[in-house]
Amino acid sequence: MLLSACSLGGPGTYYPEYRPAPGQGQYVRPVWLAPQPTPMIPPVDACNSQTYAGLLGQHEGAIFIPGLPGRKRVLKPAFTEGFDYEPTSSLYDNPPVLEVRDYLPSQVLYAPAITTVSDRINLGPYEEDRLTIELNQEGYVQEIRCG
Repeated sequence: MLLSACSLGGPGTYYPEYRPAPGQGQYVRPVWLAPQPTPMIPPVDACNSQTYAGLLGQHEGAIFIPGLPGRKRVLKPAFTEGFDYEPTSSLYDNPPVLEVRDYLPSQVLYAPAITTVSDRINLGPYEEDRLTIELNQEGYVQEIRCG
């Protein structure tokens, strides 16, 4: 009698087999859950400028710039008396001259920087392995790039 109860009480005997309509009941993975590759620093970034993206918005006094590895330079707007530059004039978007500090590689003591004032147009040769940190007038980091 126990065997006959098992054969009669199967799930297919009381209910018809469920057959969903096309597209119904199928899980569709949302786009935001799709796997994405881990972002990496592009190989063309020879000076690892993206590594220092956390310095954006920091004041130059809070950064030990000579301690950053490799060649680097700091650009900061400067003013000279010979250019007749007026900060309120709308003729210039940026000051025409920059204070350029070039830091020698692996030299953190004893005169680590060479400071010059240069025209914005004549900044010197582009060097892709040199880290360039551009500051605003108050000394806060605005841009970090190679070159």
